[in-house]
Amino acid sequence: MTKALQTFTENSFEQILARGGDYDWVVSVSNAKSCKYLVCCHSGGTDRGAGFLIGKISHVEFTIVDTKGKSRYLIGISEVAHIHLPQLWNGQQNPVRYTSLEELGIDLSELKFGKVSPTKSEALTIEQAKAGLAKQFGVSPESIEITIKG
Repeated sequence: MTKALQTFTENSFEQILARGGDYDWVVSVSNAKSCKYLVCCHSGGTDRGAGFLIGKISHVEFTIVDTKGKSRYLIGISEVAHIHLPQLWNGQQNPVRYTSLEELGIDLSELKFGKVSPTKSEALTIEQAKAGLAKQFGVSPESIEITIKG
């Protein structure tokens, strides 16, 4: 059985490639790291529920602490293949699912993978800066105040 992490994402193929993975997910880090593949499904539009991307998971990286205090992570990928599998999402409410390629009906021999080369990081948001500083200093993000002089 080939373990996979499936996401129901609003991020596009291009956004995922630019960041080097699908991002800002609340996941079990140990479960996510045990998965070999990331399978992304559209969460909106006319292709809602369709699988559009499969990537080889390379790492799981902390990104932010959200407003509810939950840590969120990027599921990093080193290689990617484009897929189009209508109605691949099973309809569950939680947008993250631990599954297998076999359960999803995905045959790797039919796919051609290409390397992922993320672009430079986007501008840092205030929330990301607070989350990073809070982690560095062992305090909550609410304890961080940032002043911008311009």
